[in-house]
Parts: sequence; structure tokens; C-alpha cells
Amino acid sequence: MSDTHNDAARMFALASMGHAAYHLWAEQARRDRCFNIARLFDALSAARLARAGNAFRRLGLVRSTAENVASAFSGAGIGDIPADRITGVTPFARELLARAQRAVAEGRDLRAGELGDLFVCTTCGEIREGALEGVCPRCGTVPEAHKAFRAIEAMGTLGPHAIMTFLEHTEEAIRTLVAGLDEEMLSRRLNETTPSLKEVIGHLADMDAIFRQRAWLLLETGRPVLPPAHPPTLESAGMYRDQPIDRVMDAYHATRAQTLNLLRGLTSAAWHREGYHEVYGVINLLHQANWLISHERAYLVEMAQIRHNLIAADRRYREAEVSDIVVTGSHEGE
Repeated sequence: MSDTHNDAARMFALASMGHAAYHLWAEQARRDRCFNIARLFDALSAARLARAGNAFRRLGLVRSTAENVASAFSGAGIGDIPADRITGVTPFARELLARAQRAVAEGRDLRAGELGDLFVCTTCGEIREGALEGVCPRCGTVPEAHKAFRAIEAMGTLGPHAIMTFLEHTEEAIRTLVAGLDEEMLSRRLNETTPSLKEVIGHLADMDAIFRQRAWLLLETGRPVLPPAHPPTLESAGMYRDQPIDRVMDAYHATRAQTLNLLRGLTSAAWHREGYHEVYGVINLLHQANWLISHERAYLVEMAQIRHNLIAADRRYREAEVSDIVVTGSHEGE
């Protein structure tokens, strides 16, 4: 093999590993509710993916679809490639990561003033922050061919109809997940780190109330400064564990009904009313609704897993069909 081929093969391997690493770190950041750090990891992941793609093409491994299928079927590889640094490979990437490091050292997410909108060139993986002006300084790719990672879109891009559809059906999904389980099962923690189903439902009720408070401020006041305090944590929902499931579900039903009443019939202008949040910057009601849905979707998946594990541990129960209850894909539009 030529040195050029070896260099391209090595870049493909390293960039691919970096892409996967950043992607998984972004998922964890979302679970830790560090959404700006997750957005940073997503942008860095996209940059590594672009560079991996560039190297893969230089290797001549993107051919006709028929040839690509044949290569995929045969498990074609690119030889043995030595490992090296796979993340934080550019000075700017290290600067961005240093900002994130300072934030997490203080036990928080990056604030709006600490991380601007990010744009990744889909050709070479160059990252730019702030307003996107002109072609890529590295390869000359036009601005239209850059992938954006904006704070306003960090939670997802569902529109009003999709948002309302999700919010209207979440209670039904939750009731399906608790159906057939007795009070002891619903209160049981499988281990020290896994909450009970009652605690998760109570936490979702608490978060819905927080969202409704923010939504009301956005709708009824002019560009409000939203409360900077962190929403209630899952740990604070421990009180729900000792309540009957009917009472827990009543709490969720009551808050969700109020939320739906607040949102029904809103105009497009109302959904776009803006406020300011110290972490996310200038945001609108759509952003906050996507924030709530992103949060609930993750917990619906976790609840499905908890239910499965509870039943697997107790053979008195037969697993019910719950595979269709979780809405997937947090970035689709209407």
C-alpha cells in the first residue's frame, strides 16, 4: 500500500472511532441534562464523521450501490490500522472541550454565553461557531452545505401538531406500561440505581408542571427571563413510591390536562413567543415543548425496560405487548 492509502485508512479509522465516541458522550450528556454539552458533542461527532467520509472516499471505497452492497456482504475491511488520538484532534475542538470541562467541574451545563451556534462543514468537518459567514475557510464549501447545531434546535424540531399529538398520547402509553402490575411491583426498585415505575411517573408529573409554568410565562409576558433553577430531579420523586398507583396517575393526568388546555388552539405566532434562559439563551415555546418531549420519550423507553425486567424477575406475570407505545425520533418536523 502507498503512504497516501495508509494515511487515508488511518484517518478513516481514527475519525470513525472519534465519531462514535462523541455520539455516545452526547447521549450521556442528555441523560445528565447537559444539553449544551450534548450539542457540542454532536457537532464534534459530525465533524469526525465528515472527515471519516472524506477519507473513505479517498480510499476508493464508495462505488456503485451494487458494488457497495457486495462489499458490505463480504465484510470488506481496510486492513490493520494503528490507534492514535481520536477526539480533541484540532485546537478549536480542544478549546470547545475546555469550556465544557470548566462547566462540568462546576456541576452544570454550558451556559448560553459560553457556547454559540455551531456549524460543521459536511465536506471536511471544519467547525465554526457563531454566525455562519462565507464559505468554509478550509475547503471552500458553501454555507448551505454546513450542518447546524443551534441552541434553539437542541431539543428537537417537532412542530405544534406533532407536539400536541405526543402530549395527548403519553398518558395512554404510561397506563399501558403499568397495566397488570400490582402495587408491590410498581413500587419495587430493581437495584439502587433503578427507580420504581411510580417514581418515574411522579417525576414526569413534576416536570410537566415545570414546563407549564415556563409555557405560561412565554405566552403571557413579554420576553420573560425564565427561572434558572434546575427542574426537580428523579430523586425528589421518592415520595410517589409509597402512594397508590391510582393517586400517582391522577397527579400525572391532572397536570397534563392543564398543560393541554394551555396549549390547545395556539397560533403559530404564540408557539414562537420568545424568552431568555441562562443555559439555552433566547428560546421559544417550541423549544421548551421539544425539551419536555425529549425528556418524556427517554423515560418512556426506560419504563418499558423496567417493566420488562420486573416481569422477567417475577414469573407470575406474562409480558404484555408494549412495543408500539414509544414515539421515536426527536428531530422530525411536522
